[in-house]
Order: sequence, then structure tokens, then C-alpha cells
Amino acid sequence: MSENCIKEIRKRKNITQVELAKRLGISQGAIQKLEAGERGLDLEWIEKISKALDVKPWELLPKDMQPDISPDEMEIIRAVRKAKEVTAKTDEVSSTTKAS
Repeated sequence: MSENCIKEIRKRKNITQVELAKRLGISQGAIQKLEAGERGLDLEWIEKISKALDVKPWELLPKDMQPDISPDEMEIIRAVRKAKEVTAKTDEVSSTTKAS
């Protein structure tokens, strides 16, 4: 079985197993088992862990199961997401201003 990327992402974000366990409401031992692949990940857990680590759910999957996206494509995706966030905030401010 391929290893998931929980440990790699957690370390990259400087989050301890204890901190991640607290965010998820589970034990540190459960985190160890998840990282080691001793405990399976269902969709519910993938969603919870991705939110706790602030990543997309597919990023937790083993590398061989992740979409084949080049670094340049990832930058384009990040730019589009950022533009969407800015547009949403601008729309929110606009509707608040109109309501006043």
C-alpha cells in the first residue's frame, strides 16, 4: 500500500502530531497510525484532515494517486484561486456598500 502524504504535509506546515490530533479530536497514536498507513482513510477522514491541514483533499493521497500537475500548472491554479478570492471579497464589499 502506498503511503499517504499526511506526515509530509504536517511537517512542512510545522504542525506536531499532538497539535493535529487536537484539531481532529483524536489521539496522537491515531495520528501515528494514519501517517504510517496502519489506519485507512475514508472520505470523511480525508475531508477532516485536509481541513485541519488546510490542503486540498487529493494532496493527502499517495503521490502515485495524485493528479499529474506540473509546478507551472499549480502556479496557474493558485493564481486563479487567488483571483476568485479577491473577486468574492470585492463583491461582498460592493453589496455591503450598496445596502448602506
